[in-house]
Amino acid sequence: MIVRTLKSNSLISLALPALLPAFIWVAAALLRHAAPAPIPAPIFNALFGWLLAMPYVQLFAGFLLLCTEAFLWGRFINNLTLLHQSSNMPAFFYALLMSYRTTQVDFYPALAASLFLMLALGRVAESYTREKALSEAFDAGFLIGIAALLYLPASVFLIFLLIAFLIMRSIVWREPVVSLIGFLLPFMFAFTLYALFIKSGSFFKTEVLQQAIGKFQIAPRVTWQHIFVLSVLLLTGLISLVNYAGAYSNNVVKKQKIWGLMLWFAFFAVLAGILSPQKDSRSFSLLAIPCSFIFSNYFLRSKSKWLPDLLFLLILVATGLNLYYG
Repeated sequence: MIVRTLKSNSLISLALPALLPAFIWVAAALLRHAAPAPIPAPIFNALFGWLLAMPYVQLFAGFLLLCTEAFLWGRFINNLTLLHQSSNMPAFFYALLMSYRTTQVDFYPALAASLFLMLALGRVAESYTREKALSEAFDAGFLIGIAALLYLPASVFLIFLLIAFLIMRSIVWREPVVSLIGFLLPFMFAFTLYALFIKSGSFFKTEVLQQAIGKFQIAPRVTWQHIFVLSVLLLTGLISLVNYAGAYSNNVVKKQKIWGLMLWFAFFAVLAGILSPQKDSRSFSLLAIPCSFIFSNYFLRSKSKWLPDLLFLLILVATGLNLYYG
Protein backbone atom coordinates (compact mmCIF):
# COMPACT_ATOMS: atom_id res chain seq x y z
CA MET A 1 0.00 0.00 0.00
CA ILE A 2 2.74 2.48 0.96
CA VAL A 3 4.93 1.63 -2.02
CA ARG A 4 1.90 1.72 -4.33
CA THR A 5 1.26 5.31 -3.24
CA LEU A 6 4.87 6.26 -3.96
CA LYS A 7 4.68 4.64 -7.40
CA SER A 8 1.87 6.95 -8.41
CA ASN A 9 2.27 10.57 -9.44
CA SER A 10 -0.36 11.75 -7.01
CA LEU A 11 -0.09 14.93 -4.97
CA ILE A 12 0.89 12.86 -1.93
CA SER A 13 3.84 11.23 -3.71
CA LEU A 14 4.93 14.64 -5.00
CA ALA A 15 4.93 16.13 -1.49
CA LEU A 16 6.55 13.20 0.34
CA PRO A 17 10.16 13.96 -0.75
CA ALA A 18 9.83 17.23 1.17
CA LEU A 19 7.37 16.34 3.94
CA LEU A 20 9.15 13.28 5.31
CA PRO A 21 12.61 14.94 5.44
CA ALA A 22 10.98 17.99 7.06
CA PHE A 23 9.55 15.77 9.79
CA ILE A 24 12.89 13.95 10.23
CA TRP A 25 14.91 17.16 10.36
CA VAL A 26 12.63 18.80 12.90
CA ALA A 27 12.58 15.66 15.05
CA ALA A 28 16.36 15.26 14.82
CA ALA A 29 16.94 18.90 15.74
CA LEU A 30 14.76 18.46 18.83
CA LEU A 31 16.15 15.08 19.89
CA ARG A 32 19.82 15.56 19.10
CA HIS A 33 21.94 15.78 22.24
CA ALA A 34 24.97 17.38 20.61
CA ALA A 35 25.87 19.00 17.30
CA PRO A 36 27.84 16.76 14.94
CA ALA A 37 31.59 17.31 14.81
CA PRO A 38 32.62 19.64 11.98
CA ILE A 39 34.19 18.06 8.90
CA PRO A 40 37.64 19.49 8.06
CA ALA A 41 37.01 21.48 4.85
CA PRO A 42 38.91 24.79 4.75
CA ILE A 43 37.23 26.34 1.68
CA PHE A 44 33.74 25.24 2.72
CA ASN A 45 34.31 26.66 6.20
CA ALA A 46 35.72 29.88 4.76
CA LEU A 47 32.71 30.35 2.46
CA PHE A 48 30.00 29.32 4.90
CA GLY A 49 31.56 30.10 8.27
CA TRP A 50 28.99 32.84 8.85
CA LEU A 51 26.20 30.35 8.25
CA LEU A 52 27.74 27.66 10.46
CA ALA A 53 27.68 30.12 13.36
CA MET A 54 23.85 30.21 13.26
CA PRO A 55 22.60 26.68 14.05
CA TYR A 56 18.94 27.09 13.08
CA VAL A 57 19.69 29.04 9.92
CA GLN A 58 22.25 26.39 9.08
CA LEU A 59 19.67 23.63 9.48
CA PHE A 60 17.16 25.51 7.33
CA ALA A 61 19.77 26.06 4.59
CA GLY A 62 20.72 22.37 4.70
CA PHE A 63 17.08 21.31 4.41
CA LEU A 64 16.44 23.62 1.45
CA LEU A 65 19.55 22.31 -0.28
CA LEU A 66 18.48 18.71 0.36
CA CYS A 67 15.02 19.31 -1.12
CA THR A 68 16.51 21.08 -4.14
CA GLU A 69 18.86 18.17 -4.79
CA ALA A 70 16.09 15.61 -4.33
CA PHE A 71 13.84 17.23 -6.93
CA LEU A 72 16.71 17.87 -9.35
CA TRP A 73 17.74 14.23 -9.07
CA GLY A 74 14.19 13.04 -9.61
CA ARG A 75 13.78 15.29 -12.65
CA PHE A 76 17.07 14.07 -14.15
CA ILE A 77 15.96 10.44 -13.89
CA ASN A 78 12.45 11.08 -15.17
CA ASN A 79 13.55 13.28 -18.08
CA LEU A 80 15.82 10.49 -19.33
CA THR A 81 13.13 7.84 -18.57
CA LEU A 82 15.74 5.74 -16.80
CA LEU A 83 13.18 3.83 -14.75
CA HIS A 84 10.24 1.61 -15.60
CA GLN A 85 7.90 4.56 -15.17
CA SER A 86 8.01 8.22 -14.23
CA SER A 87 7.94 8.51 -10.46
CA ASN A 88 8.87 10.72 -7.50
CA MET A 89 10.42 7.71 -5.79
CA PRO A 90 14.08 8.61 -6.63
CA ALA A 91 13.63 12.03 -5.02
CA PHE A 92 11.98 10.43 -2.01
CA PHE A 93 14.70 7.82 -1.47
CA TYR A 94 17.44 10.39 -1.98
CA ALA A 95 15.96 12.63 0.72
CA LEU A 96 15.46 9.67 3.04
CA LEU A 97 18.97 8.25 2.59
CA MET A 98 20.41 11.71 3.26
CA SER A 99 18.51 11.98 6.56
CA TYR A 100 18.64 8.61 8.33
CA ARG A 101 21.25 9.72 10.91
CA THR A 102 21.27 12.81 13.13
CA THR A 103 24.77 13.69 11.88
CA GLN A 104 23.25 14.14 8.40
CA VAL A 105 20.76 16.69 9.70
CA ASP A 106 23.20 19.48 9.08
CA PHE A 107 24.70 21.72 6.41
CA TYR A 108 27.95 19.95 5.59
CA PRO A 109 30.48 19.68 2.73
CA ALA A 110 29.31 16.38 1.21
CA LEU A 111 25.73 17.68 1.01
CA ALA A 112 26.88 20.75 -0.92
CA ALA A 113 29.18 18.66 -3.15
CA SER A 114 26.31 16.35 -4.08
CA LEU A 115 24.56 19.13 -6.01
CA PHE A 116 27.55 19.68 -8.30
CA LEU A 117 28.13 15.95 -8.79
CA MET A 118 24.50 15.56 -9.91
CA LEU A 119 24.90 18.41 -12.39
CA ALA A 120 28.15 16.89 -13.67
CA LEU A 121 26.43 13.56 -14.21
CA GLY A 122 23.75 15.38 -16.19
CA ARG A 123 26.36 16.93 -18.47
CA VAL A 124 27.94 13.53 -19.05
CA ALA A 125 24.56 12.09 -20.03
CA GLU A 126 24.04 14.96 -22.51
CA SER A 127 27.30 14.09 -24.26
CA TYR A 128 25.93 10.78 -25.57
CA THR A 129 24.41 12.16 -28.76
CA ARG A 130 27.07 14.79 -29.46
CA GLU A 131 29.70 14.38 -32.16
CA LYS A 132 32.03 16.56 -30.11
CA ALA A 133 31.57 16.95 -26.36
CA LEU A 134 34.21 19.53 -25.40
CA SER A 135 31.62 21.80 -23.75
CA GLU A 136 30.13 18.91 -21.75
CA ALA A 137 33.62 17.68 -20.78
CA PHE A 138 34.67 21.13 -19.56
CA ASP A 139 31.40 21.73 -17.66
CA ALA A 140 31.50 18.31 -15.99
CA GLY A 141 35.15 18.77 -14.98
CA PHE A 142 34.41 22.27 -13.67
CA LEU A 143 31.43 21.05 -11.62
CA ILE A 144 33.44 18.18 -10.13
CA GLY A 145 36.20 20.70 -9.36
CA ILE A 146 33.73 22.81 -7.36
CA ALA A 147 32.51 19.68 -5.54
CA ALA A 148 36.10 18.72 -4.71
CA LEU A 149 36.87 22.25 -3.57
CA LEU A 150 34.03 22.07 -1.06
CA TYR A 151 34.68 18.44 -0.09
CA LEU A 152 38.16 17.28 -1.07
CA PRO A 153 37.43 13.49 -1.12
CA ALA A 154 35.06 14.21 -4.05
CA SER A 155 38.17 14.80 -6.18
CA VAL A 156 38.17 11.04 -6.89
CA PHE A 157 35.24 11.73 -9.21
CA LEU A 158 37.66 13.18 -11.74
CA ILE A 159 38.64 9.55 -12.43
CA PHE A 160 34.94 8.68 -12.56
CA LEU A 161 34.49 11.40 -15.19
CA LEU A 162 37.14 9.86 -17.43
CA ILE A 163 35.54 6.43 -17.08
CA ALA A 164 32.11 7.96 -17.73
CA PHE A 165 33.18 9.50 -21.04
CA LEU A 166 34.80 6.21 -22.08
CA ILE A 167 31.49 4.45 -21.40
CA MET A 168 29.21 7.05 -22.98
CA ARG A 169 31.08 7.82 -26.19
CA SER A 170 34.13 7.24 -28.37
CA ILE A 171 36.40 9.61 -26.52
CA VAL A 172 39.12 11.72 -28.15
CA TRP A 173 42.20 13.02 -26.37
CA ARG A 174 40.88 16.59 -26.19
CA GLU A 175 37.99 15.70 -23.90
CA PRO A 176 40.07 14.39 -20.96
CA VAL A 177 42.39 17.39 -21.30
CA VAL A 178 39.46 19.83 -21.31
CA SER A 179 37.93 17.99 -18.33
CA LEU A 180 41.18 18.34 -16.39
CA ILE A 181 41.38 22.06 -17.19
CA GLY A 182 37.80 22.52 -16.03
CA PHE A 183 38.52 20.57 -12.84
CA LEU A 184 41.57 22.71 -11.99
CA LEU A 185 39.97 26.10 -12.63
CA PRO A 186 37.96 26.26 -9.34
CA PHE A 187 41.13 25.45 -7.42
CA MET A 188 43.06 28.19 -9.23
CA PHE A 189 40.37 30.74 -8.38
CA ALA A 190 40.19 29.51 -4.78
CA PHE A 191 43.96 29.63 -4.28
CA THR A 192 44.05 33.23 -5.51
CA LEU A 193 41.07 34.41 -3.46
CA TYR A 194 42.28 32.56 -0.37
CA ALA A 195 45.67 34.24 -0.56
CA LEU A 196 44.30 37.71 -1.31
CA PHE A 197 41.20 38.01 0.85
CA ILE A 198 40.93 35.19 3.40
CA LYS A 199 44.41 34.52 4.69
CA SER A 200 47.77 35.89 3.70
CA GLY A 201 50.30 33.53 2.25
CA SER A 202 49.96 30.43 0.14
CA PHE A 203 46.98 28.10 0.10
CA PHE A 204 49.45 25.24 0.03
CA LYS A 205 50.68 25.94 3.57
CA THR A 206 50.80 22.78 5.63
CA GLU A 207 48.09 23.80 8.09
CA VAL A 208 45.61 24.42 5.27
CA LEU A 209 46.07 21.06 3.61
CA GLN A 210 46.07 19.26 6.95
CA GLN A 211 42.56 20.56 7.62
CA ALA A 212 41.31 18.78 4.51
CA ILE A 213 43.34 15.57 4.37
CA GLY A 214 45.50 15.23 7.45
CA LYS A 215 43.12 15.04 10.40
CA PHE A 216 41.78 11.53 10.14
CA GLN A 217 39.56 10.46 13.00
CA ILE A 218 38.68 7.02 14.24
CA ALA A 219 35.18 5.84 13.33
CA PRO A 220 32.65 6.28 16.16
CA ARG A 221 31.69 3.38 18.38
CA VAL A 222 29.30 1.00 16.62
CA THR A 223 25.97 0.64 18.43
CA TRP A 224 23.06 -1.71 17.87
CA GLN A 225 21.22 1.12 16.11
CA HIS A 226 24.11 1.38 13.62
CA ILE A 227 24.05 -2.36 13.06
CA PHE A 228 20.29 -2.42 12.57
CA VAL A 229 20.12 0.42 10.04
CA LEU A 230 23.16 -0.86 8.13
CA SER A 231 21.68 -4.36 8.03
CA VAL A 232 18.37 -3.02 6.68
CA LEU A 233 20.08 -0.87 4.05
CA LEU A 234 22.41 -3.72 3.08
CA LEU A 235 19.51 -6.16 2.73
CA THR A 236 17.53 -3.68 0.65
CA GLY A 237 20.62 -2.94 -1.42
CA LEU A 238 21.35 -6.58 -2.17
CA ILE A 239 17.76 -7.31 -3.20
CA SER A 240 17.73 -4.14 -5.32
CA LEU A 241 21.02 -5.04 -6.99
CA VAL A 242 19.73 -8.48 -7.98
CA ASN A 243 16.71 -6.83 -9.56
CA TYR A 244 18.97 -4.18 -11.12
CA ALA A 245 21.17 -6.80 -12.77
CA GLY A 246 18.15 -8.66 -14.10
CA ALA A 247 16.61 -5.53 -15.65
CA TYR A 248 19.87 -4.13 -17.05
CA SER A 249 19.74 -5.91 -20.42
CA ASN A 250 16.13 -4.87 -21.03
CA ASN A 251 17.14 -1.25 -21.62
CA VAL A 252 18.21 0.53 -24.78
CA VAL A 253 21.93 1.20 -25.18
CA LYS A 254 21.90 4.73 -23.75
CA LYS A 255 20.04 3.64 -20.62
CA GLN A 256 22.37 0.66 -20.19
CA LYS A 257 25.35 3.02 -20.24
CA ILE A 258 23.83 5.34 -17.63
CA TRP A 259 22.81 2.36 -15.48
CA GLY A 260 26.43 1.24 -15.63
CA LEU A 261 27.55 4.74 -14.60
CA MET A 262 25.42 4.47 -11.46
CA LEU A 263 27.44 1.47 -10.31
CA TRP A 264 30.71 3.29 -11.02
CA PHE A 265 29.36 6.31 -9.14
CA ALA A 266 28.60 4.08 -6.15
CA PHE A 267 32.16 2.71 -6.21
CA PHE A 268 33.71 6.19 -6.18
CA ALA A 269 31.25 7.35 -3.50
CA VAL A 270 32.51 4.55 -1.26
CA LEU A 271 36.10 5.51 -2.10
CA ALA A 272 35.39 9.14 -1.20
CA GLY A 273 33.90 7.99 2.10
CA ILE A 274 37.00 5.96 2.89
CA LEU A 275 39.21 8.97 2.16
CA SER A 276 37.07 11.34 4.23
CA PRO A 277 38.90 12.50 7.37
CA GLN A 278 35.66 12.51 9.40
CA LYS A 279 34.27 8.99 9.76
CA ASP A 280 30.51 9.11 10.22
CA SER A 281 27.39 8.81 8.07
CA ARG A 282 28.18 12.09 6.30
CA SER A 283 31.33 10.50 4.88
CA PHE A 284 29.23 8.13 2.76
CA SER A 285 26.38 10.52 1.95
CA LEU A 286 27.38 10.60 -1.72
CA LEU A 287 26.16 6.99 -1.92
CA ALA A 288 22.60 8.31 -1.62
CA ILE A 289 22.75 9.45 -5.26
CA PRO A 290 23.19 6.03 -6.95
CA CYS A 291 21.46 4.06 -4.17
CA SER A 292 18.28 6.12 -4.47
CA PHE A 293 18.16 5.18 -8.15
CA ILE A 294 18.89 1.49 -7.56
CA PHE A 295 16.36 1.29 -4.72
CA SER A 296 13.71 3.05 -6.82
CA ASN A 297 14.21 0.62 -9.68
CA TYR A 298 13.49 -2.31 -7.37
CA PHE A 299 10.46 -0.77 -5.66
CA LEU A 300 8.94 0.22 -9.01
CA ARG A 301 9.53 -3.16 -10.68
CA SER A 302 8.89 -5.57 -7.83
CA LYS A 303 5.91 -7.90 -8.34
CA SER A 304 5.80 -8.95 -4.70
CA LYS A 305 2.83 -7.67 -2.72
CA TRP A 306 4.51 -7.67 0.69
CA LEU A 307 8.33 -7.55 0.44
CA PRO A 308 8.67 -3.93 -0.79
CA ASP A 309 6.31 -2.72 1.93
CA LEU A 310 8.22 -4.71 4.55
CA LEU A 311 11.59 -3.32 3.44
CA PHE A 312 10.20 0.19 3.30
CA LEU A 313 8.80 -0.07 6.82
CA LEU A 314 12.10 -1.48 8.09
CA ILE A 315 13.94 1.50 6.61
CA LEU A 316 11.54 3.91 8.31
CA VAL A 317 11.81 2.07 11.64
CA ALA A 318 15.62 1.99 11.43
CA THR A 319 15.66 5.72 10.63
CA GLY A 320 13.38 6.47 13.57
CA LEU A 321 15.49 4.44 16.00
CA ASN A 322 18.70 6.13 14.82
CA LEU A 323 17.17 9.56 15.21
CA TYR A 324 15.73 8.84 18.66
CA TYR A 325 18.86 7.26 20.11
CA GLY A 326 21.23 9.57 18.28
